Amino acid sequence: MITFVVYPLPWRLSLHLEDRLSMLPDFPKSRLEIRQKLRLRMDLAVQAKSPLRALAGAITQHEGILHSYEQTTDSGIRSITEGMQEIAVPIEVKIEEIPELVGEKLFARVDAIAEETARQVSQVTFRKMDEVTREAGMTVDAAGGPPTKEIWLEMFQKMEIDFDPKTGKPELTLVMHPVMAEAMQRLWGEWKEASDFMRRYNELLTEKREEWRDRESRRKLVD
Repeated sequence: MITFVVYPLPWRLSLHLEDRLSMLPDFPKSRLEIRQKLRLRMDLAVQAKSPLRALAGAITQHEGILHSYEQTTDSGIRSITEGMQEIAVPIEVKIEEIPELVGEKLFARVDAIAEETARQVSQVTFRKMDEVTREAGMTVDAAGGPPTKEIWLEMFQKMEIDFDPKTGKPELTLVMHPVMAEAMQRLWGEWKEASDFMRRYNELLTEKREEWRDRESRRKLVD
């Protein structure tokens, strides 16, 4: 949600401005089209700056301040009910800025809002993911050490992985710091040459593929 901060005008200036605005023509369709395009630009910018936002789905809740979902933990499935997390970006537009707030200047303002929104979305999402994965017993602690083959296999063992029905390849996205991503690419090039590691890795993928097929079969039976 974006919270707009409105600064009230002096009484006389406010009346004078309302009188002038009431005399200007209104173009509802054009106004709606511009709003939709600016909203789309901001949504795409947020997704570009916050990968987790791009990967996650969106659910519109039209009423209420609470939501519920099921969580699988080591002790079973439990129902979680919690409130919303507000993401707010104050916006201030001065009267004298309005005539020139078009084109690149308008895009720059929208992009700045998107960048702050993406920052807050990433912080909230990572914090929540850390909380729920710890509660579900799905974390792997490397104790500050570098990635190893054993840690990599343990991490995959804890994950629920989906597969592409046509290619059979895992549908998996790893989100990590650019420095870590560069290090992992280098390590993966080395690990692929280790026959014992690749054998265990492929066996694990086969196991996860069978688990996915079982989930899909149960889902189709329910549907």
